[in-house]
Amino acid sequence: MKRLIFSLLLLLVIFLGACTDEHNVAEDMYDHLEKSVELEGAYQSAQSDLVELEQQENELYNEMMEINLNELDEIQELVDEALASVENRRELMEQEKESIDSAKEEFDQVEEYVEELDEEPQQKANDMIEKMNERYEAFNNLYEAYQTSLDLDAELYEMLQNEDLQKEDLDDQVKQVNESYQEVQEAQEQFNNLTREFNDLKRDFYESSGLNIDFGEE
Repeated sequence: MKRLIFSLLLLLVIFLGACTDEHNVAEDMYDHLEKSVELEGAYQSAQSDLVELEQQENELYNEMMEINLNELDEIQELVDEALASVENRRELMEQEKESIDSAKEEFDQVEEYVEELDEEPQQKANDMIEKMNERYEAFNNLYEAYQTSLDLDAELYEMLQNEDLQKEDLDDQVKQVNESYQEVQEAQEQFNNLTREFNDLKRDFYESSGLNIDFGEE
């Protein structure tokens, strides 16, 4: 009878140890995941500043279009402001990329823990990792589209300084700028959609791992 009790106790210790180990693994993954979120804070801040600069720059462009293109002295100051805005936006976009890259590097550390999870949380974790990789690729597409858009904006503003500028050349450049804006918007929407999907999968992983997380309002 004592031998049976000892065997049952041993099994209980092994079972509890396994549960504790998996819970600790999930907690370790949680630390990396939430650190990744913190690192993306710079992206959110830069995104807000970008939107404000874009609005101000659009107002500058409208002012330029209201001035006769032959009046270069009046346009020059606005062009200088607009070109400075382009460079400011370029710097903010670099800040966004640095933020996303740092966050992804932190996130990637969760992969070393996945095989230690039970079947269900392991599948949830793999789904989450796959979605993050898609999201990261989508951001890089957004980054490239935005860089192209910045270059086209700068070319447009510089053209407005040319007193021999032809209307058809201006119209062609404006068309390219508008097309680039559309590509940026589509890339941004794709990134935002994948971000929402990733957050849902992260929630699923936390729940399947038994972590008691207060998600608050999203």
